[in-house]
Amino acid sequence: MINYLKPMIEKREATMKMNGHLYSNWWKKIRRAAKLTAIEQVYLPFWCFNYSATTHAVPDGMEGRIAIEPLSRMNAILPIDYDIDVADGEHFPVQKSIGKDSAKDILYWELFAKEKRREKIEVAILDQWLVYVPYWVGYTKDRDHQYGIIAVDALNGKVDLPMKDTVISYICSVDENEMI
Repeated sequence: MINYLKPMIEKREATMKMNGHLYSNWWKKIRRAAKLTAIEQVYLPFWCFNYSATTHAVPDGMEGRIAIEPLSRMNAILPIDYDIDVADGEHFPVQKSIGKDSAKDILYWELFAKEKRREKIEVAILDQWLVYVPYWVGYTKDRDHQYGIIAVDALNGKVDLPMKDTVISYICSVDENEMI
């Protein structure tokens, strides 16, 4: 059984976002340097941590959830009541672990950036588990027959350039394991 988030962005909308990114300015439109050749949905593993925190702005405390991608360390604060679905299936194996201390540091600095009076920030990590987050991956080919990818977050529809290396790492890892 795995925990996962349901995608909010459908394939058609993700394709439009990718093409919009590929042809976002007049120079790219003229050159048509890269063309979208295929698209697929993948689920990437994120370590998820439930936490409690107090800050100057929230002295009574709050509870929340943060998801951290282990390779890029990109993170997202999730609402505590965000729907997490459970299903059977195979997804990419997690490539790296993140401990509670690392999550506490990441969360501290997220709160630090949002807090005006920074002298009182306390964070406690309550538990840790994996959640799989959906991404649309577009495969591109340019005039020189060079291939590339574009990742679109299937939760919010943003072209997620920092996730490119992470997606490639997971895809290449699966290909290497299938070859053995």
